[in-house]
Amino acid sequence: MSRTMPIAEKLARNAERLQQAYAGLAKALSSGDAAARERSQAKISEFNAEYESLAEQLRFAELEARELAAPRGRKPAKPLRELALDALDDLGVPVPPALIADLTEALTGVRPSPSRFASLRRDEENAARRNIAAKPAWIVPAINAAELTAIPRLLCSSAWSLERRIVGSRSLRTDHLRIAESLARRLKQLREAGAPESKNIDRLLFPIARAIPGATETGKLVDPDKVSDAARAELAALDQADQAERGEACARLANASSHVRLWGRPAIIDTMAAARAIK
Repeated sequence: MSRTMPIAEKLARNAERLQQAYAGLAKALSSGDAAARERSQAKISEFNAEYESLAEQLRFAELEARELAAPRGRKPAKPLRELALDALDDLGVPVPPALIADLTEALTGVRPSPSRFASLRRDEENAARRNIAAKPAWIVPAINAAELTAIPRLLCSSAWSLERRIVGSRSLRTDHLRIAESLARRLKQLREAGAPESKNIDRLLFPIARAIPGATETGKLVDPDKVSDAARAELAALDQADQAERGEACARLANASSHVRLWGRPAIIDTMAAARAIK
């Protein structure tokens, strides 16, 4: 069970941070500090999502150690939002509905229609307006670093930090690299477990990895370690500038309402320009 120990330690640290976040929330509530309350609530959501991810990893590692390893148990009967959150948890970055559907199909054999995610996102926003604390995580759009408005074609989990949900000028590439790394890690786990789903993830990863220099070799099976190394090498050259741009956008949203921090600023329509375009 040696492989499970680092995960268990992470879970223990997560529990400590969660306890501290709840203490901070209690202090903010007693003092009436609205800004501190929102920060504490955001931390609690993020730590809860991290706990769920670590708990899944621990269960997988325990099964693997007993030679009963299996991929994450995802039932096709799960609601669409739960399937989406599962996929987002795997990929870890803003992604389009089509990739969520592809990953869900690879792991469950059932492909939800990507067109359903547009109405899901609207339903999530409407429900959150009524009671934002009703669920630990919402399906939210990515936020444009320049305008701080929503990017509806890219979905995220509200449990992520704001910085992870920002998309800057380099983010599409850095996120592509992170997706490749995530899928390579999952492929390696499934291959080691002898799970049949590994072939599906292999097919899903190949076109993504092929767009990374040095990640694949013609005529050879995808090597997860080679993909991860190539992705990390390119990421090292881009990540600092990307993180700086995301951080600057986060700072501009620091004092925004919780709704704006999740769904972005309202898009401003230039009515004069629109009128000229019609003419």
